[in-house]
Amino acid sequence: MPKNTLKNRYIAITRPAHQAGRLIKTLEAQGAHVIPFPLLEITEPASLSVLQQQITHLASYDLALFISPNAVERALRYIPQKHLSMLKIAAVGKKTANCLSKHGMTVDYFPRKIFNSEALLALEAMQQVQSLRIAIFRGEGGRDLLRDTLQERGATVDYFNVYARRCPVSDLEALKQHCKQGKLDIIVLTSGESLAHLLRLSHGEKWLSQVTLLLGSERIRQKFKDKYSAETWVSPDPSDESIYKILREWSIA
Repeated sequence: MPKNTLKNRYIAITRPAHQAGRLIKTLEAQGAHVIPFPLLEITEPASLSVLQQQITHLASYDLALFISPNAVERALRYIPQKHLSMLKIAAVGKKTANCLSKHGMTVDYFPRKIFNSEALLALEAMQQVQSLRIAIFRGEGGRDLLRDTLQERGATVDYFNVYARRCPVSDLEALKQHCKQGKLDIIVLTSGESLAHLLRLSHGEKWLSQVTLLLGSERIRQKFKDKYSAETWVSPDPSDESIYKILREWSIA
């Protein structure tokens, strides 16, 4: 693939600000014009007292499963690392596994190729969970696939909601102006919540249909496919590496 395939491309990144830096630097190094436009912000969980009560019983669990790097960082605000290290540790993806390792924890289970809940559930260890107690560290809301599947396989599963998500913007005026000036080629949306916020704030205005969307999974595309008409590209997972690869393929298509 040619070098600098992203030169002079205008790319909006909607990840939370604290998670977007690495991808932005990679894209800018390839000559892209990056528009940081976070559509999610990570905040304290609404039910902090419930979480604190759950933490007192953490030693009774067999496995701690982390959904994202945010889940790792937020959990460690409330739970000493040594207490988590007493449990087996699972991560949904490589980025989450790396975050756990950075904090000195051994990650026992995580998928090696595709980084999502389905890939984690496909691991052999996740098939043999009967009678295990599993704590899922995550943000409030989100998918129930992990919990429901693990329960079907015989595990007892509880959510530890260690953060909440909210939309930090009230309109899309900045993106709209970029589009009007011909300086918005593609919007990267790595979560269903980000896409939901984008569609809600667009109020059905036609300018959005002129911009390509890159979605972080096929699941997101399927969930929202009837709600927008823009050209769409789909990444196999929301990792920086996969997003970068698909952006390069899109740019030369």
